[in-house]
Amino acid sequence: MRQSKPFPTQEIGSLPKFGWRTKPFMKIRLDDNDVKSAISWGRRLGVDEKPLNELKGLLSKREGYSNEEKKRIVEFSLLYAIRMQETAGSGISVERGLDLIWSGEQARTEMYQTPVSSIDGFEFIGRVRSFDNKYWRIASIVRPPRFSGNYHMEEFLLSKKHAKRKLKVPVTDAITIMAWSDNSHYVKVWEGRRSSSHGAGLSPSSISFGARRDFVLDLAKVIRRVIRELVVAGAQEIQMDIPAATQYQTVEDSKLVTEAFNETTKGIDAKFSVHSCYPPRYGYGLLFPYILDMKNCIRFSFEYANRDSFNRGVTDDSRPGFQDLKLFREYGFNKELGIGVIHVHTDRLPALAVVRDRVLYAAKVTDISPKNLYVNPDCGLRTRSPEVAYSMLGLVADGAEMARRALK
Repeated sequence: MRQSKPFPTQEIGSLPKFGWRTKPFMKIRLDDNDVKSAISWGRRLGVDEKPLNELKGLLSKREGYSNEEKKRIVEFSLLYAIRMQETAGSGISVERGLDLIWSGEQARTEMYQTPVSSIDGFEFIGRVRSFDNKYWRIASIVRPPRFSGNYHMEEFLLSKKHAKRKLKVPVTDAITIMAWSDNSHYVKVWEGRRSSSHGAGLSPSSISFGARRDFVLDLAKVIRRVIRELVVAGAQEIQMDIPAATQYQTVEDSKLVTEAFNETTKGIDAKFSVHSCYPPRYGYGLLFPYILDMKNCIRFSFEYANRDSFNRGVTDDSRPGFQDLKLFREYGFNKELGIGVIHVHTDRLPALAVVRDRVLYAAKVTDISPKNLYVNPDCGLRTRSPEVAYSMLGLVADGAEMARRALK
């Protein structure tokens, strides 16, 4: 990995899925545009002609795909996502593309449903709107969770097969799975304790938090096994995804985020990083100083562009979305930090100079070496079109390069 340079780059989350990837699973017939899109994008991304011809033949079937054929389609989609990251940018740097990559959720339904579908103890109960008119299936925990298979192993092995850059494996953490689920089992357990003589003094908030904590720590054991197996198979970095880190906004829950991370990662010899996005309006401050006690965490990757202006400049007024960065100087943090420089819930693209200035501002207001400041989108890009997502990845690559040049 080309990590000795200032401002290394990484993708954070999901990437969009092409129509030819999703339609076979929805039993929708492919059309000519789907096949043309697959071929034109494959050539644009530098996919070799032999696999391109195989994909063309596969997609020409149009409908009625077997399970094995669907697996091949997913693998091609995964290959395209990897190549999007490895070729992003205009070529202004020595080498195009991002430094730290993964497969962009191409083999997953999404970050919640995939693990929950594969952990014993959950039952799906309905659908919930998340954002951008995207919906996910919500599940209820009806008994303690148990490991029933490694839901990321096949994805990792395929990614490892196709990637030319260093890989990480994002894994949804226990806090987020808990927060996005109906916690019926553990709430009933704790309500039962209140009815006993020993729990008569338990307040509703104590019951609620106790149920959350027990759910999280039981889940952490399951996720730890998933991660341990991935590491044995060759995974070197695991990104713990915690979008729900700031959902409950209490001191106890902020401490639980760290406790869950430490419980999940203990005893595993690998690099661990953390990504969390979209904090409440007052930012990431409620997680401090507790997250600094995450024992095995080498890097935090947070979103900042979502709340930032589209103006150029490296002053506080120019960069309103990046003020939380000052927390890292305040608490003496000098390890690795990923800074979100692309707002992922709009098609509006910032000017390249704005991306550069966001990177330079981060270097200005932290005590973190530029070699440890990673540049990335705020979050996953699955709600964008492939064209917009590819442009956004290009801005990450080119913006980081422009910031490197400004340092010289």
